[in-house]
Amino acid sequence: MEIAAAVETRRPIKETALEKLARETRIFFAAVARVTLLSGLLIPVLLASFLTIDVRLYGLDHFFSEPVLKPSKWLSYGYLLMAAGAPLVILIARRFGGEEASRVVTASWAAAAFAAFAGVSYLSPELESGDLPGVRYAVAFVASAILAQFGAAAIYDLTRGREAWWRAPFFAALGAGLIQSFIYFPVAYWTAVAPWMNWMVQDIALKSLFIVLFLGVYRVLMKRLKPRGGFGG
Repeated sequence: MEIAAAVETRRPIKETALEKLARETRIFFAAVARVTLLSGLLIPVLLASFLTIDVRLYGLDHFFSEPVLKPSKWLSYGYLLMAAGAPLVILIARRFGGEEASRVVTASWAAAAFAAFAGVSYLSPELESGDLPGVRYAVAFVASAILAQFGAAAIYDLTRGREAWWRAPFFAALGAGLIQSFIYFPVAYWTAVAPWMNWMVQDIALKSLFIVLFLGVYRVLMKRLKPRGGFGG
């Protein structure tokens, strides 16, 4: 008669409430630190765009003969810098996922808004009428940029993991650009006597060119910005 070998069984060590609290606290502060560091990439872009929101860009004017169609009528360095925020969000979404990128957008805008309000409050005694952009223009500028950046993170997550490497960044950048254009121009210029629809077409064409350039940058950075576990390429 064979005697079955004795098998020692051990009960799993149960995590105490204090240990669980310590573990979750470490995870929380690690996440906060990561969002803070990533926000440090986006906040300078936002602040620079705020500071140059009314600095006109004249470099493209020589391509247009009609004065009213010259891009400097609507294009500023601030708008161009703000459009660069969406590609940065896409790169963050590739590495850390769309939800993390959305948290970075939220934190960055909160910090940038606080800095902007603090700066305006500090300079208010010296500011004169006309030194700041109009309310409608500012609302159009900020709302279009925020929604474009959130859209970039969401669209990238929805389209990532496909066979073609360019699909996710292309559709995310295109979607973000269209969101920004279709919100900014109608809100900012709806009642203005100006060919703002022509300007919007110029804007979309310019962004399409930048998307092509961004895809080249994205391709170069793909190996360095490998997605974390659970996220597709």
